[in-house]
Amino acid sequence: MTISDIPQTIDNYIIASVLAPVSLLVVIFLARSKIKHAWLNFKTRYRLNRLGLKQIANVQWPDGLGHYFTIDRLILRNNGITLLVYKQYPGKIFCADHIDDWTQMLGQKSYRFKNPFYDLDYQVKTIASCIPGVPVNGFLFFDQLAEFPKGHPDRVIHIKNIPEELKQNKRPQVEKSVLAAWNKLLTMAKNKGKLRK
Repeated sequence: MTISDIPQTIDNYIIASVLAPVSLLVVIFLARSKIKHAWLNFKTRYRLNRLGLKQIANVQWPDGLGHYFTIDRLILRNNGITLLVYKQYPGKIFCADHIDDWTQMLGQKSYRFKNPFYDLDYQVKTIASCIPGVPVNGFLFFDQLAEFPKGHPDRVIHIKNIPEELKQNKRPQVEKSVLAAWNKLLTMAKNKGKLRK
């Protein structure tokens, strides 16, 4: 390398040091919607994992008729147990408590689907029958891609409206009957699901 090559080498380093950040910015700009979606999914999973005092997730549960249904999450609260069903329906959702079909709007197209409260209520009754005397309730959780332009029933929740009863307490004191029921459910779910602490 000679002295006359030094300015050329410096120019190459300057060009490389400018092109690298610009290239990175272009890639981030082009992938911004995927990055945003991944961030929102992470945030949703984080919030879901922090509900209640303990959780049992992804359990195949017997329905009493020789079949099984999947429980997304059973959540231990201070004074009861909550069953949470996670729904991923992007777009606008039009719904009510006691109608047979709900509607999902994606752009100009609409899709009907069975009212998920029917399955939720059945699952709540099945769990409640295993632990008589302990309060069991249920919620449908919709992720950040769902909108409810005409409102939604109280048992539909999303990341911005999680009920206080599902939030973690700093000093949990679980009622003895609830803790005994939780341990019974935990035993029943053994080898069929996974526990989130």
